[in-house]
Amino acid sequence: MTEMTRFKIAMYNDLSLRKKYLRILDIISANGTVTPEITAYAAKKLGFDISAEDFEKEESERRFSADELESVASANDDFAPDGRRMGCPMNFYMSWTDYWIRNDHESCPKGGHHEIIESSADCICKKCRLSLSERGLIDIYDKYGNEIK
Repeated sequence: MTEMTRFKIAMYNDLSLRKKYLRILDIISANGTVTPEITAYAAKKLGFDISAEDFEKEESERRFSADELESVASANDDFAPDGRRMGCPMNFYMSWTDYWIRNDHESCPKGGHHEIIESSADCICKKCRLSLSERGLIDIYDKYGNEIK
């Protein structure tokens, strides 16, 4: 098993490890931009020896090999409307809530675009109440914008 495969499996199956990884990315990324070098550094902090080139290659391919698909039995093979993989630990969406927070069109799950509360330093949408300056690790909204209760 490759180190990248081991990393993916760990990210899909361990929510606390995924949160640690995202915290590291948030701390070291500039304006939310995550580069292959940043992902390699964050992975190394968690004990994975993966090069920036490996992350760059992975990002360009955006798919699992047949062996990896078998290994990641719990993986979500869903795609967001912009073609990015859901549940991806790299520079894509961790959950549907993450999609609603980070999508390029600023689409709000409550319809239309996010409307930021003017007095909010955390960029909170007044319609869906999501903090747009965070990552959505847990699904609060589904792919259709319905709130999960």
